[in-house]
Amino acid sequence: MIILGVAYLSDASACVLKDGKLLSAISQERLNRVKLWHGVPHDAIAAALKLAGVSLDEVDLIATHGKVSADRSELPFAQKRAAIEGADLPKEIKAQQLDYLEQRRQHEARVVAERTPAYLAELDRYRKPVHAIEHHTAHAASAYYGSGWDRCYVVTADGWGEDASATVWESANGVGKRIGLTYTFDSLGYFYGSVTKALGFRPHRHEGKVLGLAAYCTAPKSYPEIARMVDCLPGELRFLGCMENGLYRPHYENPRLEQYVARFPREDVAAAVQIRLEEVVTRLVDALPGDNIKIALAGGIFANVKLNQRIAERPRVADVYVFPNMGDGGLSVGAAWHIHHQLTGRKPAAFAGALLGNEIGDDEIERELQAGGLDYTRQNDLTGKIAELLAGKNVVIRVAGRMEYGPRALGNRSILCHASDPGINDSLNKRLQRSEFMPFAPMTLVEHADENYVNAGKARDAARFMTVTYDCKPAMKAACPAAVHIDGTARPQIVDAATYPQVHAILKRYHELTGTASVINTSYNMHEEPIVCSANDAIRAFRQSGLPYMALGDYLVTQ
Repeated sequence: MIILGVAYLSDASACVLKDGKLLSAISQERLNRVKLWHGVPHDAIAAALKLAGVSLDEVDLIATHGKVSADRSELPFAQKRAAIEGADLPKEIKAQQLDYLEQRRQHEARVVAERTPAYLAELDRYRKPVHAIEHHTAHAASAYYGSGWDRCYVVTADGWGEDASATVWESANGVGKRIGLTYTFDSLGYFYGSVTKALGFRPHRHEGKVLGLAAYCTAPKSYPEIARMVDCLPGELRFLGCMENGLYRPHYENPRLEQYVARFPREDVAAAVQIRLEEVVTRLVDALPGDNIKIALAGGIFANVKLNQRIAERPRVADVYVFPNMGDGGLSVGAAWHIHHQLTGRKPAAFAGALLGNEIGDDEIERELQAGGLDYTRQNDLTGKIAELLAGKNVVIRVAGRMEYGPRALGNRSILCHASDPGINDSLNKRLQRSEFMPFAPMTLVEHADENYVNAGKARDAARFMTVTYDCKPAMKAACPAAVHIDGTARPQIVDAATYPQVHAILKRYHELTGTASVINTSYNMHEEPIVCSANDAIRAFRQSGLPYMALGDYLVTQ
């Protein structure tokens, strides 16, 4: 059975699943160069089919998300309205909260009635049966089946999807049973996103900047009021958006919150929102029954790598897995996996690796290099040459092999450099026109992970895809200060030879030359642009960055 998976929300994507094996997956943004593009991803659909070597005629069905109950209940909104009306709030704040709750109700009703059916109808052009499942069911499927575990808990959390913003599942023997649900208006995504906006950043895009800032304050004075915005109801396994102080409401726009956070340094507020997020999520995790439990995670909230570390550190948690494309871009794969199991009764193959996109051919590379008038040479041992350049403290771009699926570059669309000089962070950010508050992440040989990170054996699979932080050991802090955050953590990509043979070879040779098992890895893209996809993208960004070396396929390009 061949299934075409489609996701149409932010970071729209497509994938091809054949007999339970994932053959390809790619986001529309990589092709049309519009970051976090949403809509039916026709270019990505065509690309995914081509990459998989499958024609549309061979596809049996389309799997997607967006299923909504025909009798979608208004009861949760009515209950929330009653709670606000009964709360001891100033009249003005109460009126504002009721007004925004009603706006949220109308907005969701309109989306359910108009946008989602329109997207699904647009898929009719492919003349294939369309199987739609719920948004958070697709997230849960991506985490559960991606992990390869037979039995685990699954937690999903994001902004909102149809009738939920978070869910909890007990999954075993290929089947998930939902045991907890958080309503859309109690969203952790809106909690973190609203503070992101109040701090002057762009919600749903710059939450990582808030995470980076949070480490610069250890005792936030803004915490008491920020903490009152959200809570966890452990007995119900759900989160609660608390409106008592008027700072929380189910939308990013909140003048009252903006006025409040303006009283404090940005680092203070960032620390408060990060601490509270960690508290409420780990409280839910602590309420899950059993010992030595495994937890699989998906949804945009779990792009927060420090949160994922805190979950992994809970005493009863044996292991944590984060689906590498944890945001809405992962819904295409989750939907395909869920429908595959639903129709065949067989679990799909676990997520083996993120290298599921396009590989740039020699003809395209040579054509673009000649048109660009750049100096280049074909190398017989480019991996060895890259290692030598890195050992000489040069910055090297690497664009080779299949492009990664998900938000992280994992060595095939990456900028690599030594991690011995903390000043490299500012230098590279200026060249890439970025404004970041976290150091670049390291990639580390799996053979040396335990030497450099505390508890590196836990969440090891998550670390293959840069989705969790670890506390760094003294050896890592001494050898690679540029990759260690102010709080002593790093977000590594643990590199093994089976998953990343060429990248592993580069690191192994670099270690032989320098005695260091890690280098910096940051995604190859200019600020606010998607990660590069084509040779043309790579060459254009190369010129803009002014960086000296680029390994493009088997060619070494200089400027």
